[in-house]
Amino acid sequence: MPDSEQRVLVPARRLAVAPQQVGLALALVVTIALFAVTTPYFFAIDNGFNILRVASYTGVAAAIATLVLVSGGIDLSVAAVMALSGTVSAGLIEAGWPVWAAILAALGTAFVAGLINAFIVTTIGINPLIATIATQFIFRGFAYIVISQREILISDRHFLYFGQGDLLGVPTPAVLMLLCFIGIGFAMKMTAFGQQVYAIGGSPDGQMAKLAGVPLKRRQYQIYIASAVVSGFAGLLLASYSGTGDGNSALGLELPIIAAAILGGTALGGGRGSVVGTLLGVLLLGVITNGMTLHNVTYVWGLVVQGVALLLAVVIDERRQRKERT
Repeated sequence: MPDSEQRVLVPARRLAVAPQQVGLALALVVTIALFAVTTPYFFAIDNGFNILRVASYTGVAAAIATLVLVSGGIDLSVAAVMALSGTVSAGLIEAGWPVWAAILAALGTAFVAGLINAFIVTTIGINPLIATIATQFIFRGFAYIVISQREILISDRHFLYFGQGDLLGVPTPAVLMLLCFIGIGFAMKMTAFGQQVYAIGGSPDGQMAKLAGVPLKRRQYQIYIASAVVSGFAGLLLASYSGTGDGNSALGLELPIIAAAILGGTALGGGRGSVVGTLLGVLLLGVITNGMTLHNVTYVWGLVVQGVALLLAVVIDERRQRKERT
């Protein structure tokens, strides 16, 4: 690796948001304590496991969304890819395919979706926000088409194990979510690829990284394909957890996914972020949603809370960027 590339990439690796993560961890502890005091059911082990199961598919998608945001991009098609992956797997299992083949086909479909996003953003040059807003409608439409606008009940116990089973007493989806965070975190912090992702997001349009020898277009293709494939895996977890293949699944989930990453300290403008912070953001939103459910707060108020959380995250990010510029 050339010295010029090292000068760009090494500082990018060191971009951390420890104060943000500490504050988020404290907010999580206070929220847990508040719900533990106000409802006797919150602190039950089964309820804790339920929070982890529900947070797992959001967490997996949020982990890879962190990578995309750090690169200076954004992918709003993640929830639609989740639905598409879930419906493809459900439809193929219903058709008699082996579970492993249905899973591979679903992930292959997600790969194609990521390739489409990458081509539109990188080769054609469309703004990723606009591009992935458009493709989310396309992918969601195909999710309905695949199963003829119906809901498929999944009964295969091997497939259901991924979302409903336990591994050594711990919910299987929580273990898979943690493995995803570890893998993506390792890739971001400990590999040349991760250094380059930070560098791309840390300079205007990634031009400084390109001048340093980073293969910009290739990395962007890899980032958007990885986003879709990992989101497809999250969709498999959701289908397994719910036991259904449904074109409506994960509807509107893209915003909580991005909110979790931004709450965790990932910059909207790119160049800064950590999966540790994102995991804390996922858990905080999961705890809040669960606590509100236990208090019989209606779903519509849950949407309000998610909106406030997203707005708060954006405000915090904007203030942090202003402080860095001064």
